Amino acid sequence: MGNELEYNIGFELGYGYKPINLMCEYAHNPIGIDIVKPRFSWEVECSERGQYQTAYRIIISSTPEKLNADIGDIWDSGKVYSNQSVNIVYEGKELRSRQLCYFKVRVWDKHGNPSSYSQCYWFEMGLLNPEDWKAVWIGPNAFGAESSLFRKTFIANKKLIKARVYISGLGYYELYINGKKVGDHVLDPAWTDYRKRVLYATYAVEPFLEQGFNVIGVILGAGWYSKSHVNNTHTATQLLLQMEIKFEDGSSYLITSSPNSGWVVNSNGPILSNSIYDGEKYDACSEIEGWDTVGLEKYCKEQECKEWTNPLWMEPPGGRMESQMVEPIKVMGDLEPISVTNPKPDIYVYDLGQNIAGWVKLAIHGFRGTKAIIRYSELLSDDGTVNQINLRTAKAVDTYILKGNGLEIYEPRFTYHGFRYIQVEVLSKEASIDTVIGRIVHSSVERVGNFRCSNPLLNKIQENVVWTEANNLYGLPTDCPQRDERLGWLNDMTVRAEEAVYNFNMAGLFTKWEKDIADTQGIVTGAIADTAPFFRHGRRPADPVCSSYLIVPWLMYLHYGDKRILEQHYEGLKKWV
Repeated sequence: MGNELEYNIGFELGYGYKPINLMCEYAHNPIGIDIVKPRFSWEVECSERGQYQTAYRIIISSTPEKLNADIGDIWDSGKVYSNQSVNIVYEGKELRSRQLCYFKVRVWDKHGNPSSYSQCYWFEMGLLNPEDWKAVWIGPNAFGAESSLFRKTFIANKKLIKARVYISGLGYYELYINGKKVGDHVLDPAWTDYRKRVLYATYAVEPFLEQGFNVIGVILGAGWYSKSHVNNTHTATQLLLQMEIKFEDGSSYLITSSPNSGWVVNSNGPILSNSIYDGEKYDACSEIEGWDTVGLEKYCKEQECKEWTNPLWMEPPGGRMESQMVEPIKVMGDLEPISVTNPKPDIYVYDLGQNIAGWVKLAIHGFRGTKAIIRYSELLSDDGTVNQINLRTAKAVDTYILKGNGLEIYEPRFTYHGFRYIQVEVLSKEASIDTVIGRIVHSSVERVGNFRCSNPLLNKIQENVVWTEANNLYGLPTDCPQRDERLGWLNDMTVRAEEAVYNFNMAGLFTKWEKDIADTQGIVTGAIADTAPFFRHGRRPADPVCSSYLIVPWLMYLHYGDKRILEQHYEGLKKWV
């Protein structure tokens, strides 16, 4: 007690020592994890020079009240004499699907003085077993549909205490409840070999639900799934969704995607086409007002209502369901043009002054039916228009058809581009462009390092490296964000892996991508492919320069103290060598 009192007085004077920034599996308060023995990490905040941790104690409880009382009914590590503060493996009771756990940490300094406990953090388990999934894959009742709207109404007449949505949509999806988008992910789920693994996300959706009538809405896009891994044949988009609601009176309610449970689908929405390489065509005149709210019937014309049909029961893609632990792709910022030119009539070219990956947010006025064509490029032709010659077969064009209803805002959903220059062609004298903004999009990995010196050239090289790396992080490390490729080439990461870990926290993305590489491995030969996921380009066996299969887990060990990735992939690495 004397030591603790002495510590607390010392902390107030500025000599304190306490654990902060607690993480579970490289994430803060993660929801839907499916690792049965998660790992815990923390930083130690201290104002005294030369201090270090000599011991720790982790307490995990089933309720905040028990945690506050230091009752570790799930796990209490006790006092462990160790300076380790990264990837401490859980050793408590067997964790269950959907289980919510609260945890905190105390550490001891080099003098043997204990810190106060950290703040309360938490983690929640996802669906750990195949039998936890009651939903089935459903798809549009329209051949060749690249985008579809799914809708399900339900009633929740009691006060709820918890609501979770577990969802995957192939190729990409966006989830809406009562007209509001859930989460800030874009281009979700992250790309995998869908024959081996399919990623799902978990959302806490209590704030979106209302007492009474509710509507779930989902938009599907083509994504990488639109082309099969086998013979590049067309594969229909499909949805898997499970909502679980718990009410205050102890009852529960389960909603699942299935053909005959009230779900309806419409493939005649505003997204006429979408392609990762070619862009998106969006017709605002075809928007269905209220499609994701209880007001659909109010706005729905008779013909539009007839276009809502029952979905089809789809064949599963084949891969096992796995929680998406990698950082999601997000809009990470905006970039305003530094100049605009008018090289030809009705053609405006905007210069962002910087190559980015993402898309454009366009604000425009015009008559109904007016087309705004947006072309993306890294180069300009001599006449000042965009030059897309380096894109090869990728069209990189977004088209927006105005509905003629005042100021209209458009940005695509299911494509992305690599570009500096934006060419907007407005095919009407009566239309006017208000603003054009470049949206910076990539995996939401944390920036962890920086470099600056007295040499401007070296500083510029470092700046270019950071932009280039960020532009190529899309749930996996790609080779480029602009032309008709954008693949996870192993040889590219072989030469840039060390740079990546010094500039960004790559733990989650590298963990995911190492699994992608392992998914390409031959069972008999141990050979891996040049690209992971193995698609379109590359070969197996891979070129020997593709040693990032080995380099990535080794860097994970060196930089994050991650032994588990070495253990999990040791046999595969041995086969490959």
